[in-house]
Amino acid sequence: MNNYLQHQVPQDQINFFRKQAEQKIASEGWAKQGRNVDVKVNNFVHCWVTEEAFKQILIEKKVWFRNRGLYFGDSQGAGADFTVKIDGKETTIGLRSVARESLNKWKQVAYPDDRIRLGEKIADYHIVCNHDQGDSKFFGIISREDLLEAVADGRRLYSKNNQEYFRVIPLEFFSYEKLISLFENMEKI
Repeated sequence: MNNYLQHQVPQDQINFFRKQAEQKIASEGWAKQGRNVDVKVNNFVHCWVTEEAFKQILIEKKVWFRNRGLYFGDSQGAGADFTVKIDGKETTIGLRSVARESLNKWKQVAYPDDRIRLGEKIADYHIVCNHDQGDSKFFGIISREDLLEAVADGRRLYSKNNQEYFRVIPLEFFSYEKLISLFENMEKI
């Protein structure tokens, strides 16, 4: 994926996110549940770094937004990653922060199976992104409708590392042009 939006998150902020993730995992008792704590810490850090980078891009572009930020507790308590306004209507955006291997080797984006099956917390739009040492890149976007259509007949895969099931969406379903268009239509402050 050659086209992307980009923002660098400083190392001290990444270190802060790591400490917060370790506290979150400990307070929520993930180790007691037999979950892979190191993988979960890294997953939260990865997500929070890309969320911070996206927040900074929104600020740079003077976009009106709300951001969930860090949260502790079950996933039901978490709101949308971001809410923006398009044509005066609040629109939710989720970030799918994926590993480099998923982008380069597998060319797909994993989406939690339980959210698909239960129809929960599926934002209006999802942006695929990645970061390496804080260098965060945002490659493309897919609408809720297109995402649901893409996974409707998709395979359900189990991740041993994450200890949960996922549905995968081919990377080509995420459009950089639609991402740029969405930014142009977001209400500015």
